[in-house]
Amino acid sequence: MAYNQDELEAPGWLNDEFFRDVMRESNNDPTIELIKPCVLRPGTNKGDHYASVMFRTTVRYRSQRSSKEQSVNIIMKTKPEADGLKKELLDDDRLFAIEIEMYSKVLPEMTRMLKEIGEEYKYPRYIYGALKPRTILILEDISDQGWVMAEFISTLDDMKPIVKDIAMFHAASVMLESADSTFVARHNYSIAEKFMGFKGMITKGFGDLMHLTRTCSEFAHFARPLGRFQENLHNFFTALYIPSKTIQNVLIHGDFHSKNMLHQVDVEGRHTNTILLDYQICCWTSPAVDLYYLLDMIPTQEVKDKYRSELIYMYYQQYSDLLKRLGYVGKIPSLLDLQIELVRYAGLELFHYAMFSSFRYMDQTAIDIEAYLKGELENPAFNNPEFKKLMHSELTRFLHQGTLS
Repeated sequence: MAYNQDELEAPGWLNDEFFRDVMRESNNDPTIELIKPCVLRPGTNKGDHYASVMFRTTVRYRSQRSSKEQSVNIIMKTKPEADGLKKELLDDDRLFAIEIEMYSKVLPEMTRMLKEIGEEYKYPRYIYGALKPRTILILEDISDQGWVMAEFISTLDDMKPIVKDIAMFHAASVMLESADSTFVARHNYSIAEKFMGFKGMITKGFGDLMHLTRTCSEFAHFARPLGRFQENLHNFFTALYIPSKTIQNVLIHGDFHSKNMLHQVDVEGRHTNTILLDYQICCWTSPAVDLYYLLDMIPTQEVKDKYRSELIYMYYQQYSDLLKRLGYVGKIPSLLDLQIELVRYAGLELFHYAMFSSFRYMDQTAIDIEAYLKGELENPAFNNPEFKKLMHSELTRFLHQGTLS
């Protein structure tokens, strides 16, 4: 099993004294003492995570308030200490501040609200978070509770719990905003500039498409519209994270892809439940952003092609029904409003294809992810006939619907 390199050696401050103090604070119990040393393990497999450094451990402790020995499995997210692109992109504490607020305040309130109408929104239990003196977020590690990660989802039925989760998250956020005049201001963060910081990957992604227009005659007519789209990419991408003026905004997850969720699976292999992870870049904007992640970054291409309209319809039915049951008194957008919004934001889908479609044709554990994100590696999908076929089909769709005009 290959692990992320920066997770093989933990920083010295992640020691038993630190974990004892965390347990004391999170349990409000100064009598807690550790029973055994905490042995740190890498938090994720290679290629599974990029936006922080993660470790796992089991904390075994006792307290004067209880004769029973207790233990908890935890997973920690910290900032990278090794120099490189990862450290540069995560140099400030804003992403950690967002996620700490999400786990400690926003998600508990969403869950309470949804529980009142008989719905259950699940997330890992928050244990501890701090920005000073060290930046860290600690959650309960639920990987031993039957929750597993999956690759791209290959059936419509397995997509259903995912669609329900994001609909619940969006609907609850609308209710929070309607009751709190400061909510939007507190969630106005934009990840656009950090995304645009992957300049090498962006240049390489669009450069590969432009290379196809020069070397494959069937791609030649995409050259000029692709060039115009890339010239305006920064302005377009920045606008994605400004609240929409054409539809009801929501708090988006913002990093809604297959590696940021865990699933419970029954004996027949069907997904019965899904839990979302990594709430680092949540912000208040159009639901179209998360919906393009839903379409582009979670199902297999076959499921997306076959059920694209049904997935959006399923989301809309869940979202609008939840708002009604939660007692929302504002205007709920129509399905047509949502479809028009998706056309307005379709450039994000084109961006996803240029940047991420090649990941479907590579073994991510076999490449240097940071080098790939810098645009230093050749695209392993570039000469794959299936990749070319997919890109030609999708670029044609973008051209015909006006996204490339």
